[in-house]
Amino acid sequence: MRFECSGCKKSFSGKGLTVNLNGNEQMYCAECYWTLQKEYDKKKNCENCGHFDEETCEKNGKKMKPAKIGFNEYFIEAENCRNYSTEAKAGADKKKKELSEEQKEAVALVKKLAEKNQTLTYYCCHCGAPLKIGAKSPEIQKTCPRCSGDLEVINLARFVKQHQ
Repeated sequence: MRFECSGCKKSFSGKGLTVNLNGNEQMYCAECYWTLQKEYDKKKNCENCGHFDEETCEKNGKKMKPAKIGFNEYFIEAENCRNYSTEAKAGADKKKKELSEEQKEAVALVKKLAEKNQTLTYYCCHCGAPLKIGAKSPEIQKTCPRCSGDLEVINLARFVKQHQ
């Protein structure tokens, strides 16, 4: 089966790469797809703006439509936005660094384990690698050292309580 590239209009065989731009799904050849992705990486992105909050803009309240290129989403309304600012992002990052009640509880429970000279082994939910907390490693890991998977999905406070 042959397809036509939406970028260069050349015909190619095999499976094309799907891109969703302005609500339209289009097929691109590998070369045009790579060029398109580089072009969008250079543009201002709403995700870098201090007013961006989960697919909406806090300043104007509009829900934004993402341009999907492969696994990446680009919210590029920032290109012509008057309110675009990266300064407010610093304040948002400080808020994220504050620990939630659940995280504070987990830290306290891990300290108790370390004081008792106990170690608890648990496993990465992504790759199954054994991880230790307590006496041997008193710090809670945020990512798996083997697969770099996000470990914040594990409720360590509840896990430690179950094993005490």
